[in-house]
Amino acid sequence: MNLMKLEMMNGTERAAEALQMRGLFVEVKNDIIELTKENTKQDIEKVCQLLNSLNIPTLWIASNKFQVLVNRLPISMMKKIMNIRGHEFPVSMNGYHYLWRAFAQRRFGIKVNALDLDPQVAMMVKMLNLAGITTLAGCNGHHRYAPNFQLSGVFQGAWIKVIQEKYLNECVLHYKWNIHFGNQSGSSIIAEKTPNESWDMNKIYQDTVQMATVIKKHADEIRHLKNHTFKRDGEMKEIGKRFVFEKDYVGVVEWMRGVVRY
Repeated sequence: MNLMKLEMMNGTERAAEALQMRGLFVEVKNDIIELTKENTKQDIEKVCQLLNSLNIPTLWIASNKFQVLVNRLPISMMKKIMNIRGHEFPVSMNGYHYLWRAFAQRRFGIKVNALDLDPQVAMMVKMLNLAGITTLAGCNGHHRYAPNFQLSGVFQGAWIKVIQEKYLNECVLHYKWNIHFGNQSGSSIIAEKTPNESWDMNKIYQDTVQMATVIKKHADEIRHLKNHTFKRDGEMKEIGKRFVFEKDYVGVVEWMRGVVRY
């Protein structure tokens, strides 16, 4: 977050920034914060509860629109919004998630409640889904395990590998975020550290927000690229199915890389 920009923000702008960093989709118009349609109904309800619990005075104009009734919001209060804890939730994985057609024809991902997710990974989960990369869940690792994102099927994993190479190469990250295949959901993004290094939640946060910001910027382009490259039926479907049947994960990534036209 740019400190000079942060210093110039009023209370409304700081609240909106904190909510966005926590994984919510917001727009600010005439000092009114709107929680846009990309949010879940549960998240919109929980934002109201969260701001009330923090004693931030607000005036709700509609169920998804409100004003912040203070001109200044302390940075410490922004941090409380950004770091509100998530909790465990059931991850639904159906058979169609693994199929080629679920990858090729779906424009957007799924809606996951941002406030259920760990704060360090929520924005990344939401932006991946906005870009059409179906992401079921994310975990910050809780200082013990590698932070990770569970993707929906093998094809999503191969596709995010291509997206990493095109859009995320210039990110300066603390950890390596590698694509793995063969887990229960089909594929995942898993952070990697050096053997003697400890997991640092601030560094995890910085990495995921940096990647999420880039993905958000190019989300429309990423969706368009996928939908105009891959077709639901025909030869592409058979090639994709063969790679997965043979568990040739390197092959499916190379194939996708070869057919994409930037």
